[in-house]
Amino acid sequence: MNELKRRILSLKGFWIGLTAGLLAVAFRLCLEGAEDIRGEILLKAAAQGWGAAIGMMALFGGIVVCVVWITVRFAPEAGGSGIPHLKGYLVGLHALRAWRILLVKFLGGVAGIGSGLALGREGPTVQLGAAIAKIWGDRLAPNRVERKLLISAGAGAGLAAAFNAPLAGVFFILEELQHSLNQTVLVTAFVASVTSDIVCRLIMGHLPVFHVQMSRFPGIGMFPLFILQGLFLGYLGLGFNKSLLWSSDRVRRWSMQGRILLAGGLGVGLAGIGFWKPEVLGLGGRLTEQVLSNAVGYVGVVVYFFARFGLTMVSYSTGAPGGIFAPMLLLGALAGSFFGYTAQLFYPGASFDFTVWGVLGMVGFFSASVRAPITGTILILEMTGAYDLLLPLMIVSLCAYSIPEFYKDRPIYDALLHRDNQQIGLPTYSD
Repeated sequence: MNELKRRILSLKGFWIGLTAGLLAVAFRLCLEGAEDIRGEILLKAAAQGWGAAIGMMALFGGIVVCVVWITVRFAPEAGGSGIPHLKGYLVGLHALRAWRILLVKFLGGVAGIGSGLALGREGPTVQLGAAIAKIWGDRLAPNRVERKLLISAGAGAGLAAAFNAPLAGVFFILEELQHSLNQTVLVTAFVASVTSDIVCRLIMGHLPVFHVQMSRFPGIGMFPLFILQGLFLGYLGLGFNKSLLWSSDRVRRWSMQGRILLAGGLGVGLAGIGFWKPEVLGLGGRLTEQVLSNAVGYVGVVVYFFARFGLTMVSYSTGAPGGIFAPMLLLGALAGSFFGYTAQLFYPGASFDFTVWGVLGMVGFFSASVRAPITGTILILEMTGAYDLLLPLMIVSLCAYSIPEFYKDRPIYDALLHRDNQQIGLPTYSD
C-alpha cells in the first residue's frame, strides 16, 4: 500500500513540478523583459533631456505606488518574499489564497522589480509554485496532510526552476519547510524539483545561473582565511536580518498614506539612480556577474554593497512583492570580494582565482541569514558549477552559521513569520 501511495504521489509530484516550472519560467521571462525595457527607456529619457527624465521619474513612482496599494489592498500575504507566509500556512497559522497570490505576486513582482525595486524573483517563485500546487492539491489530494506535501513540493519546484538547482529545491523542502527525511516527502520533492528544472532547462538553457570560470583553486593552507571570512560574513548576515526587520517594522506602523508616499518617493529615486548606476536596480544579476568576473574594484564593492543594502531595506519595507534571495547573494558576493581584497593586502601570495572569494561570500551570507547551510552550499554549487569548492563552501557556510546562532538570532524567514503573526489583517488559516 505504501509503495502504491508513493507511486501515485510521484505522478502528482511530476504534475506539480511541470506546472510550477512553466509558471516559474513565465515569471522569469517577464522579469527579464521588464528589466530590458527599463534599461531602454532610461537610456532614451537620458538622451532626450530633463523633461523626459522627470517624466520617467514620475512614471516609476506611479508604478511603485500602484504595486504597493494593490498588494496591501487585495493580497498583503503576497508582499515581500512570500516564504514566511508559506511557512505560516504549513504550520496552520495562515490561509493560502492561491488565486489572489498568483495574480498579485506575478503582476506586482514584474511591475515592481521591473521598475527597479532591489528585490529578487526567487522568493516570489517559491510562493508562486506553492500557490499553483495549492490549486492542484485541492483537486488531487485526498486529505490535508497530502495537500501540504504537494504545496511544499510546488515551493521546492519553484526554487529549482528559479536557480536551475534541483537538489537545492529538494533540500529547501527538507530543511526549511517539511523538516523531515520521510521517504514519501523525499521522493515527492525530488520528482517535483527535477521535473521543474527540466522544464526550465528546456526553455532557458542548461547553463548555471552564474557563468563562473576558475582554473586555480585554493589549497588547504588557505582554510584559516576561509574560517575568518565565514565569521566576517556571519556578522554581516546578522546585521542584514536585524536591519531588514527593523526597517520593515517601522514602515508597517505607518498609515497607508505614509506607505504610499514612501513608495512614490522610492520609485522616483530609483529612476534617478537608474540614470547614473542602472546595474544597482532590480534583480542585480548583471552586477553579480560583474563581481564574480572580478570587474569591480576594492572601492567599487564597498560602494555597491552599501547602495544595494540600503535599496533592499527600503524596497522590502514597502510591502511590494519581491524576495531577498537574490539581494543576499549579491551582497554576499560583494562582501566576499571585499574580504578577498583585504586578505590580499596581508597575504599577497594567494595562488587561486580571485572569484573564489565572491563565491564563498554568497554561501556565507545566505547561511548566516537564512540559517540553512546545507541548502546554501548545494545552491551555490549548482548556481556556479564550482564543485571543486565544496569543502571551502562548507567551511564558510558553517562558520557564518555559527555567529547568529551564538547570538540566538532567529533565521530571517522565521523572524518575519513571527512578525507577521503579530500583525492584524493577514488572513487566518482556513483549509
